[in-house]
Amino acid sequence: MHDCGCVRGLGYFIEPLLAIALFAKSDLTVTLRGLTNVGSDIGVDILRSVTMPLFKKFGLEDGMRLQIVRRGAPPTGRGEVILNIPTVRSLRTVHLTDPGRVKRVRGVAYGTKVSSQIVNRLVDAARMVLSHYIPDVWIYTDVSFEKDGPAGYALSLVAETTNACFLSAEAVASSDSTAESVGIAAASQLLEEIFQGGVIDSAHQPLALMLMTFGPQDVSRLRIGAPSGPAIWFLRNVGTFLGVHCQILPDSSDNSTIIACRGVGFSNSGKRSI
Repeated sequence: MHDCGCVRGLGYFIEPLLAIALFAKSDLTVTLRGLTNVGSDIGVDILRSVTMPLFKKFGLEDGMRLQIVRRGAPPTGRGEVILNIPTVRSLRTVHLTDPGRVKRVRGVAYGTKVSSQIVNRLVDAARMVLSHYIPDVWIYTDVSFEKDGPAGYALSLVAETTNACFLSAEAVASSDSTAESVGIAAASQLLEEIFQGGVIDSAHQPLALMLMTFGPQDVSRLRIGAPSGPAIWFLRNVGTFLGVHCQILPDSSDNSTIIACRGVGFSNSGKRSI
């Protein structure tokens, strides 16, 4: 068990673990405690429903799981998750350039030590925005009354396309926000991610680019929306440390961007191939 503290969310620690532990000698199982949903880091619901399916496109078929034991809201929440990460020998070349069309939207609205009516208002506000564009919208509610920790609520939304691409957005309540404002913010952010035209959302750009970089010595292609700040920094650093230079091709038809790069052919020497 590792205590992640209350400065950053659990997503800040889990995201690098997902990439590093893939090339470990043995599978990893770890229990983490801290804040499950924070505005500055990826929430645990997005990690489970969007981040982990992304690894399947790079060759990790099964075994990666994230179990949410207890929620933890900022600023001093004590949430808990159990993370299982299997190892791989090597990654797969990807050509993710066609996002397809959005066919449904799913989401999770959680609340700790708050009335269920607040969470329902959160859901209604998000559904009011999304129902103008797609009829298949379903948002689950998760309300708990923990003895310890502060009150809080958040909303995570995921849009699934016809080509099995997942785009996510989330919003976390602050001291001066209302349930309606949080719901509208999450729905508006999701619509913006869809409008960008990428096969992944902006929060997952650095992770996807890193997996491409460590892939086989073949060209991988990825369509993204507007490159995020962390993605730009990653492209600069990977050129400095690994000598990998990506080709950036803007697509004027939908304002998206195709990034192509050749992987370094990294393989896990500690894992035997069958």
